[in-house]
Amino acid sequence: MGNIVVRPVRFSADVPRMQAFLEVVGLRPRIEAQRGGWVDLSADSGMVALHDAASSVMRAEPGQTNLSFEANDLDKLAERLRGADVSDVTIHDQAYGRVLSCTDPLGDQIWIDGRTEDLYGYRAHPESRPEAGLSVVPVRFTDPQGPYAGWLVALDLTRIGESNESYVMFDAGDGVHGYVGLHYVYTNTAADLPIVAGGGSVHLTFATHEPLDAVAARLVEAGHGDAQVIVEDFGSMLTVTDPDGQEVQVHEAPSS
Repeated sequence: MGNIVVRPVRFSADVPRMQAFLEVVGLRPRIEAQRGGWVDLSADSGMVALHDAASSVMRAEPGQTNLSFEANDLDKLAERLRGADVSDVTIHDQAYGRVLSCTDPLGDQIWIDGRTEDLYGYRAHPESRPEAGLSVVPVRFTDPQGPYAGWLVALDLTRIGESNESYVMFDAGDGVHGYVGLHYVYTNTAADLPIVAGGGSVHLTFATHEPLDAVAARLVEAGHGDAQVIVEDFGSMLTVTDPDGQEVQVHEAPSS
């Protein structure tokens, strides 16, 4: 099993509402801060973390989703990244644990938290079970054939599926650690691509083996009335506006 887990961080204006939304999608809480303002939610593959935007030291915008990860062995990962000439690889000791930071090929700082068993100040939800077959797939908008692909490989992700000029997908490990997608940026971005808040953001997307109509019906029943399934040439996807006003997509997972 791989060392790293995909765990994008959403900076939210309303963490409880955003958590409730993600639970309708099929994620379940794993760990939350006892003081509030932070919660990790698990999918069947990968995780999403929610952070109160108002208390963000990096002054993140509400609705901004940053690419982030969690790793079992930060020292081993740092050695691997330095060997691949990744810049600014540094391990920090924070009050909540160890964190690795580095700079990605687009010049954005990426944070990778070390996994810890110390739950001081946090509360675990070991009884939670996410929806079977649901995967986290944050999408970064950049050239899929450019340097970002090599950077993800340096993080120990593996390119999967058919490669094309528009989209490439990377697996963080054994199909249970989440995925990262790289999507080509068209010239007419506003018309062709989802709008994402904040510099360096990823688009929060998921893939599921559950029928999309069932997910859409659950979202509509929970008050997210614009949830709809759209059929495209590449397959079907569900689109819905989340509580932070951002578009979230849920795609059909490829058949294994």
